[in-house]
Amino acid sequence: MEVVDSAVMNPFDALRADDLRNSTSSKWLAYPGEVLPLWVADMDFPPAEAIRAAVTRHAQEGFLGYAPNNGIPGLKEAVAERLGQRYGLRVTGENISLLSGTVSGLFLGVRSLSSVHDEVVVQTPIYPRFLQGIEGQGRVLTRNSLIHNDRGWQVDFDALKACITPATRLLMLCNPHNPSGRVFTLHELERFAEIALEHRLWVIADELHADLIHEGRHIPFASLGEEIAARTLTLYGPTKAFNIAGLNISFALSHNPAILERLAQVADGLGSKPNVLAQVATLAAYREAGEWLEQALSYLKANRDCLSGFLARHLPEIGYSPPEGTYLTLLDFRKTRAAEDPQAFLLEHAGVALEPGPNFGPEGAGWARLNFATSRAILLQALERIRNAL
Repeated sequence: MEVVDSAVMNPFDALRADDLRNSTSSKWLAYPGEVLPLWVADMDFPPAEAIRAAVTRHAQEGFLGYAPNNGIPGLKEAVAERLGQRYGLRVTGENISLLSGTVSGLFLGVRSLSSVHDEVVVQTPIYPRFLQGIEGQGRVLTRNSLIHNDRGWQVDFDALKACITPATRLLMLCNPHNPSGRVFTLHELERFAEIALEHRLWVIADELHADLIHEGRHIPFASLGEEIAARTLTLYGPTKAFNIAGLNISFALSHNPAILERLAQVADGLGSKPNVLAQVATLAAYREAGEWLEQALSYLKANRDCLSGFLARHLPEIGYSPPEGTYLTLLDFRKTRAAEDPQAFLLEHAGVALEPGPNFGPEGAGWARLNFATSRAILLQALERIRNAL
């Protein structure tokens, strides 16, 4: 088994499987015994001390009641400053609405920007909640399948244009893309925008993983121009980047007041605002946890490179394109003995849990999603198990 070089130890290297199994993490409690879980999109890293201290301090102060509808003081300002400084997206507090989660934003956005029986286009394979948010709410799912080739995951724009009909109302994007880890280029985003404007489509841009970029840079879809910004609902938040998903908070952004007003109308009675501790944690994340995020990004990139090297040396039969963002990637097992059902095979024969590829759409048959946001030692142990099983 490959080992971690002790000379370059990182605090995240201290993570131990036994300790994680004794946590309240659904990732680690879903499977019994010695299974190594690399499936659900959680990092194993403990959140920044600044975040934990802020939550503890607020709880000790004794106020756990309702937070203001527009967020605790400074929260929207912190979001706006972050988007402007990091990504050049100019917004004010009036452009920002608080949500209890990005999944809520996906479902509410579909309800707000389309009607029953309208067609909604999405690039598949895709995070399953996109599919559920479309079909489960009576809309017609139109899949534009990403193409996987020696250049990685590519958008078929000719197919995208061909699949749009007079009944198409909404285009949904996920960038950085879950599950592939693609970070779309400026040219790709401009082509999406051209198509959306040509066909007068509304756009929901899930940019939850924007802060987790390894190659290239994140470009907010709404930053491409005033015309496309007026047709776009952007979803953004701290939960993935700062590993606080259990606190349930996200933000809906739009330069079009009518979109946010419609979102609020649809959400009335169906969704709540994020609780006060989630807001306190987010403010601390954006104001005080930048160094922690840089450390996490450095470690994730090294894990990605470790994964790439291991697969190239020991498992070249597994198809793989290094992700440009997120801590997620798809592995192609179609040329291995695990081809029929990689998740079930590896769970039984390797004691490793991955996310089943078909969950992301029919394009995922023979694939599985791997989460590499854990310690280097746990990642390498899981990869050795997969190697031995295959």
